[in-house]
Amino acid sequence: MHTAQSLGHNVWIYIKGQLSNLQADGSVIPSERAIGYLRTYLTGSNPVVSGQWPAIGRRFEHLGTPDDSPNVITATDLVAVSFLSVNVPPRPAWTILTKRASALTEVLGRIPSQLAIEDLGCTAEMYQSESALQELWNLLRRDEEGSLWKMGATTVSKLMARKRPALVPIQDSVVMRELGSADSTYWVQWWQAMHLQIEGLVVVTEFARQLRSSVPEARHLSLLRTLDIAIWMHGKKRIDSA
Repeated sequence: MHTAQSLGHNVWIYIKGQLSNLQADGSVIPSERAIGYLRTYLTGSNPVVSGQWPAIGRRFEHLGTPDDSPNVITATDLVAVSFLSVNVPPRPAWTILTKRASALTEVLGRIPSQLAIEDLGCTAEMYQSESALQELWNLLRRDEEGSLWKMGATTVSKLMARKRPALVPIQDSVVMRELGSADSTYWVQWWQAMHLQIEGLVVVTEFARQLRSSVPEARHLSLLRTLDIAIWMHGKKRIDSA
């Protein structure tokens, strides 16, 4: 059985092995490949992966921003998730925008909109089974009778990440395969990763900051999204090359 700490450390092991360069002084910095992934996705300039770039997914953060209603899930939010290759089915979409809207707004009001997963004020308890984040997940994942209604984990996570981009990691199958992740421990894995300290340095968070600063067009991204893009691009390249 993996502990939460080991799950978070696995993210760092992946980053060191796939997306970084080790310097003579022992420090770890983003590799040209990792920077190229982020640049390709966001700008299409000098692409390092075959295909049509830049990715339409870069508009996920752009549509309807800045978000003037961080505690309200809007039709714009439902359209935005389609840029990440998922769609909210008609019945859940209508319910989310109408009779479940008040409940969703109440729960979102208990989830800080300016807090990031890497912040000291973001505790592991925010990702536990009794948390507001889990309550939001449940409201989006199931219908009024508590049955699943074609809102899969990937779609739900993308909609949640649209409202809380710095707090909620996207549960994309490519990224999860790359990291060897499981749905049940995914939030904990990322919380542990973003708070992982080695010799006093918060290593994953610092790596993400360096990577983001290497591509000017990434300045608006959360650290979670920055890493999500780089890992997804590496996984896509691996799949395309298979």
